[in-house]
Amino acid sequence: MTFLKSVFSNYRTVGAISPSSRFLYKKMISPMDLAHDIHIVEFGAGSGTFTDALLKRITPDSQISIFEIDPLFIKKLQLKYKGDDRVVVYSVGAEESVKFFEPESIDYILSSLPFGLMGEPLVFRILGSAKHILKEHGKFIQFQYFLQNKKHIHHIFPQVKYKFTLLNLPPAFVYVCKK
Repeated sequence: MTFLKSVFSNYRTVGAISPSSRFLYKKMISPMDLAHDIHIVEFGAGSGTFTDALLKRITPDSQISIFEIDPLFIKKLQLKYKGDDRVVVYSVGAEESVKFFEPESIDYILSSLPFGLMGEPLVFRILGSAKHILKEHGKFIQFQYFLQNKKHIHHIFPQVKYKFTLLNLPPAFVYVCKK
């Protein structure tokens, strides 16, 4: 119910019509090495679909830092992960992530942000922040329903691999960007 409420009241920041499928989150998570302690940043966690999948697979000393701006999702995420010390929820935009982490301190960034609904300056600020906080061989993993932001992503991350999942509503592209 929270998801639908947020879709209708904040469609420009949610950018989805349904929660992500298990097929999409498998493609998003597969480029990550979850066998040892890591720090993952999640941009736009929504209702926590990717977070839930990650928490089942990461080590007890790994961390997930979530950046979310939708008030309904923030409240839900804070309640949902209240007892899990591995999760911290920040109620600010992803472009602010540089204020919370040292340069090159994050292993992976998982992003569900609707870049296609954002202005170009904001997209570049978010991508620049992501590159700044990622470790030398870190990965920025983004899904989009269309390839309209391909040039923006390539401008910041020249090494990009693409995946596609038809089994999502709507079908989605996954960008796996290496720093």
